[in-house]
Amino acid sequence: MHGTIIYIKLNNGTLEYRDSEGHHGDTITTHAKHNGKIVWKLDQCSGISEITGIKLQGDLNILNGKPRKVDFNQWEVRAADESEGEVSYTVEVVKCERVIGAGVEIQGLKGPNPPTLRIP
Repeated sequence: MHGTIIYIKLNNGTLEYRDSEGHHGDTITTHAKHNGKIVWKLDQCSGISEITGIKLQGDLNILNGKPRKVDFNQWEVRAADESEGEVSYTVEVVKCERVIGAGVEIQGLKGPNPPTLRIP
């Protein structure tokens, strides 16, 4: 798959990210190319059953629209042709029933510094 992929998994009750650039952790900065596809996808053995939303904050002009759901485990959006800037994002998920913890749904998990997406 061409473009930028951000993989998501649950680790000790906190969302953890890894991208196609090699960044990983509970907060990362991912760089995407102009007009490139940006994909949020569940990692293998993620502990998550579904991505329910991607909330963005910042310069939304760097994207062509809002992220859209492609499947239960994947959301995507395209970067704008020429705009440059940065947005932070929060991923809303539902954890797998087999994962031990309070409640089934985990909404808007984020650390003190949410992950960011930078173009270019």
